[in-house]
Amino acid sequence: MHAIPYYKDAIPALLGRPACLSSVKVPRCYSPAQIREAYHIAPLLKAGITGKGQTIVIIDFFQSPNLRHDLHLFDQLFGLPDPVLTIHAPNGLVPFDPKDPAQVISADEINLDVEWAHAIAPAARIDLVLSRTQSYGDLYNATRYAIQQNRGGVLSQSFGFPETGAPEGAVEKEHALFVQARARGITVFASSGDRGVVEPIYIGTPKKVVAIAPGVEYPASDPLVTSVGGTTLDILMNGRGSKETVWSNRYGATGGGFSRIFARPGYQKNFARTIGPTRGIPDVAYNADPTVGFPVVVTIVKGKTLIVPIGGTSAGTPQWAALVALGNQLAGRRLGFINPILYQLVEGPTYHRVLRDITVGNNDFILALLGMMLRVPGYAAAPGWDATTGLGTPIATPLIKLLASLLGIPRNVPSSSFGYRYRPPLTYYRHTCHKRFHHRHCHPCACR
Repeated sequence: MHAIPYYKDAIPALLGRPACLSSVKVPRCYSPAQIREAYHIAPLLKAGITGKGQTIVIIDFFQSPNLRHDLHLFDQLFGLPDPVLTIHAPNGLVPFDPKDPAQVISADEINLDVEWAHAIAPAARIDLVLSRTQSYGDLYNATRYAIQQNRGGVLSQSFGFPETGAPEGAVEKEHALFVQARARGITVFASSGDRGVVEPIYIGTPKKVVAIAPGVEYPASDPLVTSVGGTTLDILMNGRGSKETVWSNRYGATGGGFSRIFARPGYQKNFARTIGPTRGIPDVAYNADPTVGFPVVVTIVKGKTLIVPIGGTSAGTPQWAALVALGNQLAGRRLGFINPILYQLVEGPTYHRVLRDITVGNNDFILALLGMMLRVPGYAAAPGWDATTGLGTPIATPLIKLLASLLGIPRNVPSSSFGYRYRPPLTYYRHTCHKRFHHRHCHPCACR
């Protein structure tokens, strides 16, 4: 999970308007009000569907030492109420080191996730579950805590790792947690990544990288997870609507492609010719381009508060979780596992009324390798599902109303039938593009 700001604005004495909100050219960023209009969320909020009575669970690693302060300033800046925020650290926290790039990036990510989940569902509680480090074991423990403690009805994970790099049995253990989540009616989201189709391929014991090849990341590739890809959202400056294309530029590209572990799940069977025999991701998408990103208030060192426009597929993941929290309130119950109904929608007349099908662009990725910048071809957008933006981006009000009318906690959860092809990751990647630590020879999303 790499929270990668495009650039940063210092906040004046009291909060001023971020420059990126007023810019007519990149870098630009969007306010909560603009995002609510672009994704048709505003009518739900105006009708009182604000997430009241719901809890959004966010899993991150390390910590953000001034999160409560920053969240309050974010709320002041955009006219939002302060939420009920509970922070859990089931295995303790590493002392924050502002000189450690990984911890600084994580603080940016934590603030992005919390502030923007809150922006979409302003009355929902937020439970932030912090993993001690980014190691597989620590993140597994945090995920297990969130699910087994049943902290809330939606779960957001803005991190991932190469499928084939996991320790022996790791993916099986994580998948078992998602089986529990489904049984409890918890909707689980994960970001699809920011490197297009580029993934290191691991084999052997101990694991060794033997190739860079097309692949996807876990947990986004798990069939019980809703995977969130990325777009470039262009909100027209005249206020008359917006347009979207697949996110792919020099700052990164939406992750997407086909699993090397999981067989194609039943809900994707009608796309067999497109997807093939294995799980395809992403399922849905959201704005991810850091050149038109999300303003985030963050304080790494006290007294130096910044507004940081951030992009990446991790930006959309907590916001999709917040949308489902709105649906949980509207339905009066947990919507639970939403993938089967999402894929059924494509076959019916309601598809284009509830999801925006993204049909322009590709997820080609610029890879820094041996001092060269290489363009790695990805997949092209197409009508219906594709391996760049899945089924599309939300037209939230009709989508959430439809999901609320159709879904509830599954009463009988069958044992998993998703099948493994071979055992697969030890290193997690944050799914946002970060320019704080941009090496001159390295694409920012490749500087891991």
